[in-house]
Amino acid sequence: MSNRSRLHELIDSLPEAALAVAQGALENFQTWPPKPPAQLAAIEKANMDRMRRSMQPGTLGTGGGGGGHFMGPGGRIEYGHHSHSHWEDDAVVVTTHRYHAGHELVIEERMRLVDGGGGLTYSHCVTGPDATNDNRQITFDVSG
Repeated sequence: MSNRSRLHELIDSLPEAALAVAQGALENFQTWPPKPPAQLAAIEKANMDRMRRSMQPGTLGTGGGGGGHFMGPGGRIEYGHHSHSHWEDDAVVVTTHRYHAGHELVIEERMRLVDGGGGLTYSHCVTGPDATNDNRQITFDVSG
């Protein structure tokens, strides 16, 4: 059974490295139910706007998304991810925001058929917290 004494015992036994995440979780519980962080709402709104712009008249939208996160002190996302997909012309685009120790990576993946459907091109761009990015692309033969 949960009680304050047991919670104090658990907190006292935590390793130092876990204190920031535990503090964030407890601060997040001060308002119940917890509110999502502001930056997550902005990401979701931008993704929804992209999905709506990518929908073709007479088609169904396929802008799936999901994820989870752990809060740190001050409402900062410490760990977790959030992703969303949308269409840009003939490419499906999946944008994922990943968080580790409060640092965010943004991964944008694209997949599309090329060569009359005989090839599948996959590319991604990873952007780090300092705005450095890495781009890769590969095409797979899917004709067979």
